[in-house]
Amino acid sequence: MISLQESITKKCLQRYFLFHDKSENQSLLPESDNLSAVQIKKNIVIIGAGYGGLTAALRLEKLLRKSANYKIHLIDKNPYHTLKTQLHEAAVRNTEVTIPLDRIIKNKNIRFHLGEVKFIDVANRIIHIYDNAEEEKLTFDFLVIAIGSKINFYNIPGMKENSFALQTLQDADLIYEHISKICASTASKDNELKRKENLRFVIGGGGLSGVEFAGELADHTSKCVTNFGINKKEVEIIIIEAADRLVPFMDKEFSERVEKKLIGKGISILKGSKIIKRTSNQIMLSDGSVIQSGNFIWTGGIRVSDLLRSSGLQTGLAGKVMVNKFLQSKDDKKIYAIGDSANAINPVTNKPVPAAAQFALQQGRLVAKNIFSEVTDKNKEQYHPQVLGEVVSLGRHLAVGWLALPFIKKVTFVGFLANLLKAAIKEKHIFLLRKESRNWIRY
Repeated sequence: MISLQESITKKCLQRYFLFHDKSENQSLLPESDNLSAVQIKKNIVIIGAGYGGLTAALRLEKLLRKSANYKIHLIDKNPYHTLKTQLHEAAVRNTEVTIPLDRIIKNKNIRFHLGEVKFIDVANRIIHIYDNAEEEKLTFDFLVIAIGSKINFYNIPGMKENSFALQTLQDADLIYEHISKICASTASKDNELKRKENLRFVIGGGGLSGVEFAGELADHTSKCVTNFGINKKEVEIIIIEAADRLVPFMDKEFSERVEKKLIGKGISILKGSKIIKRTSNQIMLSDGSVIQSGNFIWTGGIRVSDLLRSSGLQTGLAGKVMVNKFLQSKDDKKIYAIGDSANAINPVTNKPVPAAAQFALQQGRLVAKNIFSEVTDKNKEQYHPQVLGEVVSLGRHLAVGWLALPFIKKVTFVGFLANLLKAAIKEKHIFLLRKESRNWIRY
Protein backbone atom coordinates (compact mmCIF):
# COMPACT_ATOMS: atom_id res chain seq x y z
CA MET A 1 0.00 0.00 0.00
CA ILE A 2 1.42 3.38 -1.01
CA SER A 3 1.39 5.95 1.78
CA LEU A 4 0.03 9.47 1.36
CA GLN A 5 3.58 10.85 1.57
CA GLU A 6 4.89 8.51 -1.16
CA SER A 7 1.95 9.36 -3.41
CA ILE A 8 2.45 13.11 -3.03
CA THR A 9 6.20 12.86 -3.61
CA LYS A 10 5.72 10.69 -6.70
CA LYS A 11 3.24 13.13 -8.24
CA CYS A 12 5.47 16.11 -7.47
CA LEU A 13 8.49 14.40 -9.03
CA GLN A 14 6.52 13.50 -12.16
CA ARG A 15 5.47 17.13 -12.57
CA TYR A 16 9.00 18.31 -11.78
CA PHE A 17 10.64 16.23 -14.53
CA LEU A 18 7.93 17.04 -17.06
CA PHE A 19 8.43 20.69 -16.23
CA HIS A 20 12.20 20.49 -16.73
CA ASP A 21 11.85 18.68 -20.06
CA LYS A 22 10.15 21.65 -21.72
CA SER A 23 12.28 23.30 -24.37
CA GLU A 24 11.45 26.82 -23.20
CA ASN A 25 13.05 26.05 -19.85
CA GLN A 26 16.37 24.71 -21.07
CA SER A 27 18.14 27.17 -18.79
CA LEU A 28 16.97 25.07 -15.84
CA LEU A 29 18.48 21.83 -17.14
CA PRO A 30 22.01 20.65 -16.27
CA GLU A 31 24.48 22.59 -18.41
CA SER A 32 26.52 20.67 -20.94
CA ASP A 33 27.98 22.40 -23.99
CA ASN A 34 27.51 26.06 -23.15
CA LEU A 35 29.65 26.04 -20.01
CA SER A 36 31.40 29.31 -20.71
CA ALA A 37 28.08 31.16 -20.75
CA VAL A 38 27.09 29.61 -17.43
CA GLN A 39 30.37 30.38 -15.73
CA ILE A 40 29.98 34.14 -16.11
CA LYS A 41 26.77 34.07 -14.08
CA LYS A 42 26.96 34.57 -10.34
CA ASN A 43 25.05 32.10 -8.22
CA ILE A 44 22.63 33.09 -5.48
CA VAL A 45 21.87 29.89 -3.59
CA ILE A 46 18.94 29.45 -1.20
CA ILE A 47 18.83 26.37 1.01
CA GLY A 48 15.27 25.49 1.99
CA ALA A 49 11.91 26.01 0.28
CA GLY A 50 9.96 26.85 3.42
CA TYR A 51 8.18 30.11 4.13
CA GLY A 52 11.31 32.26 4.24
CA GLY A 53 13.43 30.51 1.62
CA LEU A 54 10.76 30.31 -1.05
CA THR A 55 9.76 33.94 -0.47
CA ALA A 56 13.40 35.04 -0.80
CA ALA A 57 13.82 33.07 -4.04
CA LEU A 58 10.69 34.48 -5.68
CA ARG A 59 11.40 38.05 -4.59
CA LEU A 60 15.01 37.87 -5.81
CA GLU A 61 13.90 36.45 -9.14
CA LYS A 62 11.53 39.37 -9.52
CA LEU A 63 14.14 41.97 -8.58
CA LEU A 64 16.86 40.46 -10.80
CA ARG A 65 14.63 39.58 -13.75
CA LYS A 66 16.36 42.03 -16.08
CA SER A 67 19.85 41.03 -15.00
CA ALA A 68 21.69 38.36 -16.98
CA ASN A 69 24.52 38.19 -14.46
CA TYR A 70 22.80 36.22 -11.70
CA LYS A 71 21.26 32.79 -11.45
CA ILE A 72 19.06 31.81 -8.51
CA HIS A 73 19.29 28.26 -7.15
CA LEU A 74 16.78 26.77 -4.71
CA ILE A 75 17.61 23.57 -2.81
CA ASP A 76 15.21 21.36 -0.87
CA LYS A 77 14.98 17.67 -0.06
CA ASN A 78 11.30 17.64 -1.08
CA PRO A 79 9.78 18.69 -4.43
CA TYR A 80 7.02 20.60 -2.65
CA HIS A 81 6.45 23.56 -0.33
CA THR A 82 4.85 22.56 2.98
CA LEU A 83 2.36 24.77 4.78
CA LYS A 84 3.85 23.88 8.17
CA THR A 85 1.35 25.94 10.13
CA GLN A 86 -1.33 23.51 8.90
CA LEU A 87 0.46 20.25 9.75
CA HIS A 88 -1.84 19.58 12.71
CA GLU A 89 -4.75 19.45 10.24
CA ALA A 90 -2.94 16.92 8.05
CA ALA A 91 -2.14 14.76 11.08
CA VAL A 92 -5.78 14.55 12.16
CA ARG A 93 -7.92 15.19 9.08
CA ASN A 94 -5.54 14.19 6.28
CA THR A 95 -5.91 17.60 4.60
CA GLU A 96 -3.63 18.72 1.77
CA VAL A 97 -0.83 20.95 3.08
CA THR A 98 1.70 20.93 0.22
CA ILE A 99 2.17 22.82 -3.03
CA PRO A 100 4.40 21.30 -5.76
CA LEU A 101 7.37 23.59 -6.33
CA ASP A 102 7.16 23.26 -10.12
CA ARG A 103 3.82 25.11 -10.01
CA ILE A 104 5.40 27.96 -8.09
CA ILE A 105 8.68 28.44 -9.98
CA LYS A 106 7.37 27.68 -13.45
CA ASN A 107 8.91 30.03 -16.06
CA LYS A 108 11.16 31.58 -13.43
CA ASN A 109 14.91 32.14 -13.49
CA ILE A 110 15.17 29.71 -10.58
CA ARG A 111 16.88 26.36 -10.86
CA PHE A 112 15.60 23.81 -8.38
CA HIS A 113 17.92 21.16 -6.91
CA LEU A 114 16.26 18.17 -5.28
CA GLY A 115 18.44 16.88 -2.48
CA GLU A 116 19.75 17.43 1.02
CA VAL A 117 22.67 19.71 1.83
CA LYS A 118 25.24 17.75 3.83
CA PHE A 119 28.03 20.29 4.01
CA ILE A 120 28.59 24.01 3.40
CA ASP A 121 32.20 24.76 2.47
CA VAL A 122 32.23 28.41 3.49
CA ALA A 123 35.90 29.02 2.65
CA ASN A 124 35.62 27.71 -0.92
CA ARG A 125 32.00 28.81 -1.48
CA ILE A 126 30.74 25.29 -2.29
CA ILE A 127 27.47 23.59 -1.32
CA HIS A 128 27.51 19.77 -1.20
CA ILE A 129 24.10 18.34 -2.13
CA TYR A 130 23.19 14.66 -1.91
CA ASP A 131 20.25 12.90 -3.56
CA ASN A 132 20.10 9.08 -3.47
CA ALA A 133 23.83 8.89 -2.61
CA GLU A 134 24.72 11.05 -5.63
CA GLU A 135 26.68 14.20 -4.84
CA GLU A 136 26.28 17.53 -6.57
CA LYS A 137 28.58 20.46 -5.88
CA LEU A 138 27.23 23.97 -6.32
CA THR A 139 29.27 27.13 -5.95
CA PHE A 140 27.74 30.31 -4.56
CA ASP A 141 28.42 34.04 -4.57
CA PHE A 142 25.56 34.75 -2.17
CA LEU A 143 23.99 32.20 0.15
CA VAL A 144 20.69 32.29 2.02
CA ILE A 145 20.31 29.65 4.74
CA ALA A 146 16.65 28.84 5.42
CA ILE A 147 16.74 25.16 6.30
CA GLY A 148 14.08 25.32 9.00
CA SER A 149 14.26 23.19 12.12
CA LYS A 150 14.20 19.62 13.37
CA ILE A 151 12.46 18.08 16.34
CA ASN A 152 14.40 18.23 19.60
CA PHE A 153 13.99 15.27 21.96
CA TYR A 154 16.40 16.79 24.54
CA ASN A 155 18.03 13.38 25.10
CA ILE A 156 15.04 12.23 27.17
CA PRO A 157 15.40 8.44 27.53
CA GLY A 158 13.12 6.55 25.13
CA MET A 159 11.56 9.71 23.69
CA LYS A 160 12.88 9.43 20.15
CA GLU A 161 12.16 5.71 19.85
CA ASN A 162 8.63 5.74 21.31
CA SER A 163 7.06 8.99 20.16
CA PHE A 164 5.45 10.59 17.17
CA ALA A 165 6.93 13.92 16.12
CA LEU A 166 4.95 16.61 14.29
CA GLN A 167 7.47 18.49 12.21
CA THR A 168 7.17 17.21 8.63
CA LEU A 169 4.55 15.91 6.21
CA GLN A 170 5.88 12.40 6.81
CA ASP A 171 5.22 12.84 10.54
CA ALA A 172 1.66 14.01 9.89
CA ASP A 173 1.06 11.03 7.61
CA LEU A 174 2.23 8.57 10.28
CA ILE A 175 0.08 10.15 12.99
CA TYR A 176 -3.01 10.10 10.79
CA GLU A 177 -2.56 6.40 10.00
CA HIS A 178 -1.95 5.59 13.68
CA ILE A 179 -5.08 7.42 14.89
CA SER A 180 -7.20 5.70 12.24
CA LYS A 181 -5.92 2.26 13.26
CA ILE A 182 -6.40 2.95 16.99
CA CYS A 183 -10.03 3.96 16.50
CA ALA A 184 -10.77 0.90 14.39
CA SER A 185 -8.96 -1.65 16.61
CA THR A 186 -10.37 -0.35 19.91
CA ALA A 187 -13.98 -0.91 18.82
CA SER A 188 -13.53 -4.69 18.98
CA LYS A 189 -11.93 -4.83 22.44
CA ASP A 190 -14.09 -5.93 25.40
CA ASN A 191 -11.75 -4.88 28.22
CA GLU A 192 -12.81 -1.41 29.38
CA LEU A 193 -9.42 -0.52 30.91
CA LYS A 194 -7.66 -1.54 27.70
CA ARG A 195 -10.06 0.54 25.61
CA LYS A 196 -9.40 3.59 27.78
CA GLU A 197 -5.64 3.13 27.53
CA ASN A 198 -5.91 2.71 23.77
CA LEU A 199 -7.91 5.94 23.50
CA ARG A 200 -5.67 8.01 25.79
CA PHE A 201 -3.75 10.49 23.63
CA VAL A 202 -0.91 12.38 25.29
CA ILE A 203 0.74 15.47 23.80
CA GLY A 204 4.14 16.47 25.12
CA GLY A 205 4.50 20.25 24.87
CA GLY A 206 1.93 22.98 25.31
CA GLY A 207 3.35 25.35 22.73
CA LEU A 208 1.59 26.39 19.55
CA SER A 209 1.93 23.03 17.77
CA GLY A 210 0.80 21.07 20.82
CA VAL A 211 -2.36 23.06 21.57
CA GLU A 212 -3.38 23.24 17.89
CA PHE A 213 -2.98 19.50 17.49
CA ALA A 214 -4.92 18.86 20.71
CA GLY A 215 -7.81 21.06 19.60
CA GLU A 216 -7.96 19.37 16.22
CA LEU A 217 -7.79 15.91 17.80
CA ALA A 218 -10.63 16.70 20.21
CA ASP A 219 -12.90 17.42 17.23
CA HIS A 220 -11.75 14.32 15.37
CA THR A 221 -12.42 11.90 18.24
CA SER A 222 -16.13 12.67 17.89
CA LYS A 223 -15.93 10.98 14.49
CA CYS A 224 -14.09 8.10 16.11
CA VAL A 225 -16.97 7.78 18.57
CA THR A 226 -19.67 8.00 15.89
CA ASN A 227 -18.05 5.78 13.24
CA PHE A 228 -17.02 2.92 15.54
CA GLY A 229 -19.62 3.12 18.31
CA ILE A 230 -17.05 4.01 20.98
CA ASN A 231 -18.11 5.49 24.32
CA LYS A 232 -17.15 9.18 24.32
CA LYS A 233 -16.13 8.99 28.00
CA GLU A 234 -13.41 6.48 27.11
CA VAL A 235 -11.54 9.02 24.96
CA GLU A 236 -8.97 11.14 26.82
CA ILE A 237 -6.61 13.86 25.58
CA ILE A 238 -3.84 15.16 27.85
CA ILE A 239 -1.37 18.02 27.29
CA ILE A 240 1.83 18.03 29.36
CA GLU A 241 3.66 21.37 29.59
CA ALA A 242 6.81 21.99 31.64
CA ALA A 243 6.09 25.73 32.02
CA ASP A 244 3.42 27.18 34.30
CA ARG A 245 1.11 28.04 31.37
CA LEU A 246 0.35 27.07 27.78
CA VAL A 247 1.87 28.89 24.76
CA PRO A 248 4.27 30.65 27.17
CA PHE A 249 5.70 33.00 24.51
CA MET A 250 2.30 34.71 24.23
CA ASP A 251 0.67 37.18 26.64
CA LYS A 252 -0.57 35.65 29.89
CA GLU A 253 -4.15 36.75 29.25
CA PHE A 254 -4.07 35.18 25.79
CA SER A 255 -2.56 31.99 27.21
CA GLU A 256 -5.31 31.72 29.83
CA ARG A 257 -7.97 32.14 27.16
CA VAL A 258 -6.46 29.32 25.10
CA GLU A 259 -6.37 27.06 28.15
CA LYS A 260 -9.99 27.79 29.02
CA LYS A 261 -11.15 26.89 25.51
CA LEU A 262 -9.19 23.62 25.52
CA ILE A 263 -10.61 22.58 28.89
CA GLY A 264 -14.05 23.35 27.49
CA LYS A 265 -13.35 20.80 24.76
CA GLY A 266 -12.64 18.14 27.41
CA ILE A 267 -8.83 18.29 27.23
CA SER A 268 -6.82 17.73 30.43
CA ILE A 269 -3.79 19.96 31.01
CA LEU A 270 -0.81 19.15 33.23
CA LYS A 271 1.42 22.20 33.80
CA GLY A 272 4.74 22.46 35.59
CA SER A 273 5.61 18.83 34.88
CA LYS A 274 8.61 17.60 32.92
CA ILE A 275 8.74 14.31 31.08
CA ILE A 276 11.82 12.43 32.24
CA LYS A 277 11.35 9.09 30.46
CA ARG A 278 9.24 7.46 27.78
CA THR A 279 8.65 3.75 27.11
CA SER A 280 6.42 2.10 24.55
CA ASN A 281 3.36 2.48 26.78
CA GLN A 282 4.33 4.82 29.64
CA ILE A 283 5.16 8.51 30.15
CA MET A 284 7.11 9.18 33.35
CA LEU A 285 6.98 12.66 34.87
CA SER A 286 9.31 14.61 37.16
CA ASP A 287 6.75 14.56 39.99
CA GLY A 288 6.87 10.75 40.08
CA SER A 289 3.55 10.13 38.33
CA VAL A 290 3.20 7.75 35.39
CA ILE A 291 0.70 7.95 32.52
CA GLN A 292 -0.21 4.79 30.61
CA SER A 293 -0.50 5.42 26.88
CA GLY A 294 0.82 4.12 23.59
CA ASN A 295 -0.27 7.30 21.81
CA PHE A 296 2.31 9.98 22.49
CA ILE A 297 2.92 12.98 20.23
CA TRP A 298 5.99 15.08 21.05
CA THR A 299 5.84 18.78 20.16
CA GLY A 300 8.06 19.99 23.00
CA GLY A 301 10.91 21.63 21.14
CA ILE A 302 12.89 22.23 17.97
CA ARG A 303 16.54 22.48 17.08
CA VAL A 304 18.53 23.56 14.06
CA SER A 305 20.40 21.04 11.93
CA ASP A 306 24.01 20.28 12.88
CA LEU A 307 24.84 21.40 9.34
CA LEU A 308 25.21 24.99 10.52
CA ARG A 309 27.68 24.20 13.31
CA SER A 310 29.74 21.94 11.04
CA SER A 311 30.00 24.70 8.45
CA GLY A 312 32.13 26.73 10.84
CA LEU A 313 29.72 29.66 11.01
CA GLN A 314 29.25 31.29 14.39
CA THR A 315 26.10 29.90 15.99
CA GLY A 316 24.18 30.81 19.11
CA LEU A 317 20.97 29.67 20.78
CA ALA A 318 19.86 26.19 19.58
CA GLY A 319 22.58 26.19 16.91
CA LYS A 320 21.19 29.16 14.96
CA VAL A 321 23.48 31.33 12.84
CA MET A 322 24.52 34.56 14.53
CA VAL A 323 23.42 37.39 12.25
CA ASN A 324 23.83 41.18 12.22
CA LYS A 325 21.16 43.85 11.77
CA PHE A 326 20.96 43.07 8.04
CA LEU A 327 20.52 39.31 8.69
CA GLN A 328 24.02 38.61 7.39
CA SER A 329 26.22 36.05 9.10
CA LYS A 330 28.59 37.77 11.50
CA ASP A 331 31.39 35.70 9.94
CA ASP A 332 30.62 36.24 6.27
CA LYS A 333 28.66 39.13 4.77
CA LYS A 334 27.82 37.12 1.63
CA ILE A 335 25.90 34.60 3.73
CA TYR A 336 22.43 35.39 5.10
CA ALA A 337 20.30 33.33 7.48
CA ILE A 338 16.53 33.57 8.03
CA GLY A 339 13.67 31.83 9.82
CA ASP A 340 14.53 29.03 12.23
CA SER A 341 18.15 29.11 10.98
CA ALA A 342 18.84 32.66 12.20
CA ASN A 343 19.48 33.98 15.68
CA ALA A 344 17.79 37.25 14.69
CA ILE A 345 17.48 39.89 17.39
CA ASN A 346 14.59 42.30 17.79
CA PRO A 347 16.33 45.71 18.13
CA VAL A 348 13.50 47.02 20.33
CA THR A 349 13.38 44.22 22.91
CA ASN A 350 16.96 43.00 22.33
CA LYS A 351 15.57 39.45 22.47
CA PRO A 352 15.70 36.69 19.83
CA VAL A 353 12.78 36.71 17.40
CA PRO A 354 10.50 33.66 17.90
CA ALA A 355 10.30 30.94 15.27
CA ALA A 356 7.09 31.79 13.43
CA ALA A 357 5.95 31.86 9.81
CA GLN A 358 5.15 35.59 9.82
CA PHE A 359 8.75 36.43 10.80
CA ALA A 360 10.25 34.00 8.27
CA LEU A 361 8.20 35.63 5.49
CA GLN A 362 9.32 39.12 6.54
CA GLN A 363 12.95 38.01 6.70
CA GLY A 364 12.75 36.35 3.28
CA ARG A 365 11.55 39.57 1.70
CA LEU A 366 14.16 41.66 3.51
CA VAL A 367 17.09 39.40 2.57
CA ALA A 368 16.05 39.48 -1.08
CA LYS A 369 15.93 43.28 -0.95
CA ASN A 370 19.33 43.48 0.78
CA ILE A 371 21.05 41.17 -1.70
CA PHE A 372 19.57 43.22 -4.55
CA SER A 373 20.75 46.42 -2.84
CA GLU A 374 24.23 44.98 -2.53
CA VAL A 375 24.55 44.01 -6.18
CA THR A 376 23.16 47.39 -7.29
CA ASP A 377 25.32 49.41 -4.85
CA LYS A 378 22.41 50.67 -2.77
CA ASN A 379 21.99 50.89 0.99
CA LYS A 380 20.76 47.79 2.77
CA GLU A 381 17.79 47.85 5.13
CA GLN A 382 17.99 46.91 8.80
CA TYR A 383 15.76 44.19 10.22
CA HIS A 384 12.81 45.35 12.30
CA PRO A 385 10.30 42.53 12.95
CA GLN A 386 6.63 43.42 12.78
CA VAL A 387 4.20 41.47 14.95
CA LEU A 388 1.05 41.52 12.84
CA GLY A 389 -0.97 39.31 15.15
CA GLU A 390 -1.27 35.78 16.44
CA VAL A 391 -3.91 33.13 15.93
CA VAL A 392 -4.14 29.76 17.67
CA SER A 393 -6.38 27.19 16.00
CA LEU A 394 -8.24 25.06 18.55
CA GLY A 395 -10.15 22.81 16.18
CA ARG A 396 -11.85 22.93 12.85
CA HIS A 397 -14.26 25.75 13.75
CA LEU A 398 -12.63 27.38 16.75
CA ALA A 399 -9.64 29.68 17.25
CA VAL A 400 -8.33 32.43 19.53
CA GLY A 401 -6.36 35.32 18.08
CA TRP A 402 -5.53 39.00 17.93
CA LEU A 403 -4.66 41.40 15.16
CA ALA A 404 -2.66 44.64 15.18
CA LEU A 405 -4.58 47.42 13.41
CA PRO A 406 -3.58 51.05 12.66
CA PHE A 407 -4.20 53.42 15.58
CA ILE A 408 -5.46 50.48 17.70
CA LYS A 409 -3.09 48.54 19.92
CA LYS A 410 -4.77 45.15 19.61
CA VAL A 411 -8.09 43.65 18.53
CA THR A 412 -8.92 40.24 19.99
CA PHE A 413 -10.95 37.58 18.18
CA VAL A 414 -12.45 34.48 19.76
CA GLY A 415 -14.37 31.57 18.29
CA PHE A 416 -15.69 31.65 14.76
CA LEU A 417 -14.27 35.09 13.89
CA ALA A 418 -10.79 34.02 14.96
CA ASN A 419 -11.16 30.89 12.85
CA LEU A 420 -11.99 33.05 9.85
CA LEU A 421 -8.87 35.09 10.59
CA LYS A 422 -6.79 31.91 10.67
CA ALA A 423 -8.19 30.87 7.29
CA ALA A 424 -7.53 34.35 5.91
CA ILE A 425 -3.87 34.18 6.97
CA LYS A 426 -3.46 30.86 5.19
CA GLU A 427 -5.13 32.17 2.04
CA LYS A 428 -3.01 35.33 2.18
CA HIS A 429 0.16 33.22 1.97
CA ILE A 430 -1.20 31.39 -1.08
CA PHE A 431 -2.22 34.71 -2.63
CA LEU A 432 1.26 36.18 -2.09
CA LEU A 433 2.86 33.10 -3.66
CA ARG A 434 0.62 33.58 -6.68
CA LYS A 435 1.53 37.27 -6.81
CA GLU A 436 5.27 36.68 -6.52
CA SER A 437 5.37 33.76 -8.97
CA ARG A 438 2.64 35.04 -11.30
CA ASN A 439 1.38 31.45 -11.54
CA TRP A 440 -1.96 29.98 -10.53
CA ILE A 441 -1.30 27.90 -7.43
CA ARG A 442 -3.62 25.43 -5.78
CA TYR A 443 -2.90 23.28 -2.72
